[in-house]
Amino acid sequence: MAAPSMNAIVARLAALEARLADIEGPYAEAQYRTRRDVTGIRITVERMAERAGVPVATDADIDAALDEEA
Repeated sequence: MAAPSMNAIVARLAALEARLADIEGPYAEAQYRTRRDVTGIRITVERMAERAGVPVATDADIDAALDEEA
């Protein structure tokens, strides 16, 4: 079996780069929208908790809960 030519390798690489660009665009947009939504929810919950006098979970509380799930 003969090794692929340099032109074939370059063509395959270009096709892979195009596929990656097709995936990265929507993924980055979804990641941004998710981060924005979570930030909005966090702000709202913190405001509600403050008004109700309910303590908000600390980073240590969150880390402990995530460690328990793992």
